[in-house]
Amino acid sequence: MAPSFEIYFTGRDDPRDGCIVIGEDTKPVFFEFETQYLSPSSARTTISSNRSPVAALDWLNGGLGVATIGDREIPMTHLVQQGSSTSARRFSSADGRQYEWRKCHNDPRSYELFSAPNTRIAKFQKLSQATPIGPSHGTLQYSFSHDLLLLEALLALNLNRWLDWTG
Repeated sequence: MAPSFEIYFTGRDDPRDGCIVIGEDTKPVFFEFETQYLSPSSARTTISSNRSPVAALDWLNGGLGVATIGDREIPMTHLVQQGSSTSARRFSSADGRQYEWRKCHNDPRSYELFSAPNTRIAKFQKLSQATPIGPSHGTLQYSFSHDLLLLEALLALNLNRWLDWTG
């Protein structure tokens, strides 16, 4: 994959709360993940783009619940289905295509995104570094320009990171 674009993960190093994704592809990119705890057994992560809500993750009993992406509601489990190996999880995009996040063997905190069957289109690297926009705890390099796919990929990535983080 020859990366065309790179965006940075800043803010809190928490895939559910306080994570800010910022950079530029064909236009400026800005996503913010903020979680509110509604009760002891439920929480809602609102994902905003340029300060406007674009998706939500409703967590139930401390686990996966429902994802709302635009006007589409799906179980969160559809964003982290079993993939081609034990270190991979796949999701279906709104356009019906299948994508798969795979953990990198040499760095299990990093992931690569593949479109069917083996075309790498993105790579997330977990690393602390100084960037043009300040300190960052991760980067995403990707070779596509599609707003909805980027949102879906970020949701699936952060769910993968959260699942792996919480064990």
